[in-house]
Order: sequence, then C-alpha cells, then structure tokens
Amino acid sequence: GGFIKKTLYQAIMVGTISIFLTFGFKIHISHIVAKETLALFFTAIDIFSLVLLILIGFRSSMVVAYSKTKDDAKILNIFRIILIAMVLLAWAFVLPYLKHEMGVTIHYWYLVAMIIAMGLFAYLSNQLAMYHHYALINKTTYIEPILTIAWFMIAFYIAQVPPLQALFISTTMASLGVSSFIIIQKRKLSHEPAFKKVQLSDEMKLFLKNSFVSTLEFGSGIVMMYLAVIFIVRYFSIDDLGDFQVVVKPVLMAMIALFIFPIFRFILPELSKLVAQKNYKEIFLIKRWIYTFSFIVSSLFLAIMILFGQKLTLLLFPDLYANAYFILTHLAFFFVFIMLNAYQLSFIKASGAFMSALLIRLSGIAIFILSFYAIYTFYSTNIISVIFALMLGYVGMFILSLFVERKLLKEALPSSI
Repeated sequence: GGFIKKTLYQAIMVGTISIFLTFGFKIHISHIVAKETLALFFTAIDIFSLVLLILIGFRSSMVVAYSKTKDDAKILNIFRIILIAMVLLAWAFVLPYLKHEMGVTIHYWYLVAMIIAMGLFAYLSNQLAMYHHYALINKTTYIEPILTIAWFMIAFYIAQVPPLQALFISTTMASLGVSSFIIIQKRKLSHEPAFKKVQLSDEMKLFLKNSFVSTLEFGSGIVMMYLAVIFIVRYFSIDDLGDFQVVVKPVLMAMIALFIFPIFRFILPELSKLVAQKNYKEIFLIKRWIYTFSFIVSSLFLAIMILFGQKLTLLLFPDLYANAYFILTHLAFFFVFIMLNAYQLSFIKASGAFMSALLIRLSGIAIFILSFYAIYTFYSTNIISVIFALMLGYVGMFILSLFVERKLLKEALPSSI
C-alpha cells in the first residue's frame, strides 16, 4: 500500500511539472509561430495520436495478461505485429491525407520520422506499464517536454529552421530521445524478447480480444468529451464554445492528466497483480485510500473554484472568457465521480472483465446524450445543461461499475478469503 501511494504522489508531482512545461511551451510558441501553422501542426499530432490510440488500448490488456501468464515474449511479439501494422497503415493512408488534403507543407520524410518515433515511444511506454517499471514511467513524464523544448530551441533559434519544421523536429527527436533513455534504463530491469512467430494459445486469444475491447473502451471515454463539443457547436453560441475549448476543456484535461491517468497507469497494474495473487485484503486497502484521496482532491478543486475561480480565470485569460469559471465550478462539484469511476474501471479491467468495462463506458455515453436532450428540452437551454448531462453520464457509470464490482467480488471472495 505504502509503495503504490508514494508512486502515485510522485506521478502527480511529476505530472504537474510536465503540465507547466507543456503549457509554458505552448504559450511561447503561440507568440512566435503563425496561428495557421500551429493549427496544422497540432491537428497532425492529434491525427497521429488517434491512429496510435489502439496501442493505448493494448496497455491495460498487456498488464492484465502479463500478471496472469508472465509470458512477456508472446505478449510483446503479438503487440509488435499490431504496432508495425498500425505504423504501415498510417504511412499508407494518414501521411498522404496530411500532405495532400490538409496541406501540411512539410517534406514527406518529416512525417515518416514522426510516425515511427511516436510508434516506438508507444511500444516502450506500454512495456514499462506491463513490467510495472513505475520509476521509469515517472521519469519519462518530465523528460519528454524538456527534450521537446530543447530540440525546438536548437532547431528554431540555432539552426534557423522554419517554424513548422522546427515543431516536427522537436516532437520527433523528443520521442526518439525518451525512447533511447527507456531502452538504456530498461536493460538493467528486463530483457527484450526475441522477435518470433507466436502460436495463439487460448490465453493469447483472450489477450487479443481484451486488447480490442479495451481500445474501444478507451476510445469511448474520449468520445464523451468530443460529444460535449458537438452539442455546444450545435445548440449554443461561439462564445460558449470559446469558453469551453479555451478554458474549461484544458483545465479539465489537466485535472484528468494529474489525477485520472495515474490511476490507470499505476493502480491498474497493481490491482491486476493483486487479483492474480487473490490478495483482496490489499485491494480493499487501496480502494479505501483512493476513495479518501478522491474526496480530498475534489473538495480542494471545488473550494478553489468557489473562492478563487473568477479571479484566476480573469488573471490567466482575457475578459471575454469571464463566464468560463461558472462552468468550471459546476464541473468541480462532480469531479469526484470521474476519479472514483477511474478506480472502479481499473478494478473491473484488472479482474479481466474488459467487456463489462466497455458496456459501462457505452452506458455512460447513452446517459449523457439522453440527459442532455431531457435537460435542454424541459429544463434549461443554458450551456450548463451540457455540463450537467456530462456529469450525469459519469455518475451513471459510477453506479453501474459499483454493481459490476460487487458481482466480481462475490464470484472471487468465497475462494480467496
């Protein structure tokens, strides 16, 4: 218990440093790079990230499969084949789209280097999660933004490379730099299995199925956020959209990066190990601590929003974003459910119930959509209707996940305690 608490607290501290570095860099480049150039670059990054989304989905299933089987050679060889296929598909279809449809005016090989570098980094970061190399995961969190900033400075200020090329160079070289660091450090901790053909046993077929389901589940979590944007675009003003995109969404994403991602990154691997060992007493201790921690974090977030939200919004953003604090304060009331839901889904996936986790996510989306239309039609045409509906989606997922958790514990406890 003490080790995982320390690891999570370190992850939050490191995540805070990383967010400050990333935001600082974005503010700096927004002053020196044309808005259109930045829009193209960040859209290209988003498209690459969505293509590599399947690899993030693999992380949970790799962690659970390794805890159960310890067969890292088979797991990694299956993952390598999927990774190579994804990179080749991106090379064949995404790169031409970026070049010819979106008009990213950059040499073809910059894009090739970038997709290979991002693919390698995704492969190695999934490995770190699978082997429970927590200290290395924390180091990569702040090394990546430092390398991105350093390479941009070298390319733009010293080599005098045009802004778009400098941005692509900095992102590619940062991914390669972090990957090199992981490879060197990992040698002391775990070996790299030989590349060979895999005979698909029942366990490996289950791993592949769980990977696919986990990818859909991870993707559906992102869909909720994009649905909120779609509702605002369709039913509310451009002013409301600006408040959400410029202030609310970045603050929410920062809170998710600090407090939600570490739960999936560190607590899920630990839970999968404890489930494999049938150590449910330790699981109960972790759950109690996560619940306490979630209430403390959410209460602080809410207190800051109520007491200083308006002042902070006006201090950091122009006056025309003044109303955004009102949306954020409503969001802060429900943030605890986002945190608790992350723990519940981690336990469900650690128990191998990947399909249940996906169905809970899909139910959350359905509740969000139905709630929005109900509130918008019968109660309020204010933008707060989107936030209330979004939070009802998370509350619904939390209630459903409690039922699934209870069912899994009932099945497991008679034979384990």
